[in-house]
Amino acid sequence: MALNLVESIFLCIFVLPCSNYKSMYLDIRKGKDRRFYIMQGFRVKGGGTSTKVYMKLGKESDIKEKYGCADAEAWARQKLKEINDSIKEDKASVMVSYNPNKKIESGQWRSVHCGHMVLLPLYNKLGMARFSAEVTARHRFKFDFADIMCKLVMCRILFPDSKRATRECLTDFVDAPDFSLDDIYNFLGVLAKEITPLQKSLYDATKNELSRRTGVIYYDCTNYYFEIEREDSLRRYGKSKEHRPNPIVQMGMFMDADGLPLAFCINPGNTSEQQTLQPLEEILANEFNLSEFVVCTDAGLASINNRQYNTTEGRNYIVTQSIPGLPKLMKEWALEKTGWRRLGDKEDRTYDISDIDLESEKEHLYYHERWFKEDRSNVKNYEERLIVTFSPKFALYQRQLRAQHIEKALKMIEKKSEKSRQTQQDPRRLIATTYCTADGEVAEKSVMSLDLEAIEKESAMDGLNCVATRLEDSVGEILYVNGFRYEIEHLFRVTKTEFDARPVYLRREDRIRAHFAICFVALLLLKAFQKQINDGLSEEHQYSTEQIINALAGMDYNVVRGTGYVPAYSATELKSRCCEVSNVHIDTQIVVNRKMRQYIKMLKKC
Repeated sequence: MALNLVESIFLCIFVLPCSNYKSMYLDIRKGKDRRFYIMQGFRVKGGGTSTKVYMKLGKESDIKEKYGCADAEAWARQKLKEINDSIKEDKASVMVSYNPNKKIESGQWRSVHCGHMVLLPLYNKLGMARFSAEVTARHRFKFDFADIMCKLVMCRILFPDSKRATRECLTDFVDAPDFSLDDIYNFLGVLAKEITPLQKSLYDATKNELSRRTGVIYYDCTNYYFEIEREDSLRRYGKSKEHRPNPIVQMGMFMDADGLPLAFCINPGNTSEQQTLQPLEEILANEFNLSEFVVCTDAGLASINNRQYNTTEGRNYIVTQSIPGLPKLMKEWALEKTGWRRLGDKEDRTYDISDIDLESEKEHLYYHERWFKEDRSNVKNYEERLIVTFSPKFALYQRQLRAQHIEKALKMIEKKSEKSRQTQQDPRRLIATTYCTADGEVAEKSVMSLDLEAIEKESAMDGLNCVATRLEDSVGEILYVNGFRYEIEHLFRVTKTEFDARPVYLRREDRIRAHFAICFVALLLLKAFQKQINDGLSEEHQYSTEQIINALAGMDYNVVRGTGYVPAYSATELKSRCCEVSNVHIDTQIVVNRKMRQYIKMLKKC
């Protein structure tokens, strides 16, 4: 009776050895101190064979001393076996068949995540192994500090969630940990005491490894909310940048000239941003030994006190300056229409920006500059250089945007919408409301109309920006440095979107601080990896942090018991590049067990 072909398929594995493979053998050269060689046979033209030295194992005495073995020959033969097994496995093709009528045994087949392994080589270059060892030596605990640190950083990048959910997620990692949720909480308590040493360790390890440029550093602040109502010493009500009615904590951060996070601080939510700059600079000076740099920041952090602080020997500043906030004389100068120069002109020519055709000149940038000396607060004769720029492209954008807002404002007037203004971009800012009677006296009846004066004042600022500095460098150089400031805003966006750093599901202050330390390490790792990925690629072909995260988060593998790991994802150029850059080649058709164990062992050693 003929068997049904489908029913006759059994689970089996076929190993097809490569026809050109030749086993290695051990060659022992006799003498007073025997020498051991692993030899390899190979075919030559004409059908003959020959041999060559594959590996020099060394003298018998050297082997015993180096590897601590009593029998050098036994050690050499074991080494030979490992090499032969490895070559056979690497050169084999694996074929797997499945029985469609046989049910999966409980716990037999599963998928695991391996994408984080691509990040581990760079993570090790951050000096985290040394830092973890130093912390372990300073404290008494039973958990694996290094493993928890590494896993929390990887999960924050790839699968951000609460600490409880993170622990559950880690069970799907190929190198699943054995620490508990309590271990994670205890770890956070220890890490909170080591935040400054952590930052110092990261900088010391990366200043040469990543060739960090710290001649110009950028500073900015943001805040993160908690879904609670009651304040405590750290979580305080303050001005939320997301306009949420919740207690917040504030994070200040320095970024280097390569767009990599440099240092951070966590402060109560009601702390004035201007008061956070100098304490973090002191950490740079005392812990990082960084005292000569140009600080670049926005107007909200550019108090006169902070400007003076960065006017000492070896330091300077470039800050954005609000034109409406300038003293009368300086404001009048900034708004003048004549005497402007065009950046990049070879000839010394001035322009009247009121005569410029915005459409044809939108790719150019105009500027005028001068030094001012004035009395500010308690500072007498403070001298500063102002550079005002005019961008026709930006002016066109602002005009188009305002036209849309005027149209919306007119509709609001028609509907008599008198709700309060929410943001600077709210069309209601262009509406004036007055109360009058028929004969012009004050009454309860309100009249809404376009605020023509507000529109005129706003229009006068179209396309204008201003920076203040005490540097004497060229205008082009100063504007170039200031133009890179948007990158630090991108860093904060990554923490809030890709990392889901808020809301924070922790209550204790020490654990909250440790949470943001994890986010900081994750941010440094991700941005450094992005830099490696995009190195050598044209601007239009570069990958975003979101693309890199999605690629690595999707690198799951089906486990074939006794054989290896088969990719369960669609191959892409980005995933291949990630493996190439990290030199962790898990993008093959199957990653055999031995190879995966080697990767895990190698990466854990680091």
